[in-house]
Amino acid sequence: MPQRSILVADDIENQTEAGKRRSRAVMSASSILAQRLKTGIALLFVEDSKAFPSGTLDAMGIRAWRVRHEERLKEMSKQFPVPVRCSLKSGPPAEQILRTLRSKSIPELVVVGTQGKKGLKRLLVGSVAEEVIRHSKRPVMVIGPVAQEKNDFFTVQKQLKILVATDLGKNSRAAEHYALSLAKRIGARVVLFNCLADSMRAIMETSAYVGTAPFNFDEIINQIRNEAAATLNQKTRFFQKHGIPCEYKVEDNAIISACAVYQEAENNYSIIVMGTHGRNALLNAFFGSTARETILNASIPVITVHSGH
Repeated sequence: MPQRSILVADDIENQTEAGKRRSRAVMSASSILAQRLKTGIALLFVEDSKAFPSGTLDAMGIRAWRVRHEERLKEMSKQFPVPVRCSLKSGPPAEQILRTLRSKSIPELVVVGTQGKKGLKRLLVGSVAEEVIRHSKRPVMVIGPVAQEKNDFFTVQKQLKILVATDLGKNSRAAEHYALSLAKRIGARVVLFNCLADSMRAIMETSAYVGTAPFNFDEIINQIRNEAAATLNQKTRFFQKHGIPCEYKVEDNAIISACAVYQEAENNYSIIVMGTHGRNALLNAFFGSTARETILNASIPVITVHSGH
């Protein structure tokens, strides 16, 4: 088993059509990425006691349940083109995934899928992907519901193209550095992408608060646009200095940042890399609205990198 590995956490118990589709997408993405990164796979399934089949809860039934999972993991491992180490654990799924990420042989990346539950149901039931993203010290690749439907984001042959969504501030620095490292290892191109919508919204909200629009509104927007372009140009040169083909784009239409990111992602990208912040579940009730909406709507995998790491 290579020293480096990708942790693939999949719900193999879910044999619905949606569950199978998610598993296929997770396996496809992690297989190709592992080949590109020259790593092995650490395949993990966490038995959730809440999902134990109805009936008599006895030692024999639990053992049969576990044996079925062991056999299914073994069969899945044969489908990966790289060395695989299987692991079967019991307990709350998110907690066990995070514990694995803190083990001695720390995976360099974790890959998970999400059903994309929304609203009250999501808040009541919770999401394994959310908990992992919020607390993980390692980058997390999430295959969202739209990406699971598509499941042809990248192949072994073609050069990958990474979209790095950046706010040009400290929350994006870790994601930018990770994207540079990832691009160097897998031979990918990079596009740095910034949306001015948040800055424009801040100006409009301030104007609404004081009850008057700034007389030089267009001048202010142009200044923000020019400053963003200058910063992106500097970051682009940094990537190029490290041998990474890189360019940048600025979106200045008044659409929310998440929409701008996943709409841009339709232009033949392979992966989105973006930063997240805040471990408190009360902050946005998630790990950031832009990241959440991007994951739920993007047709390609999204790698989140915590700004504190």
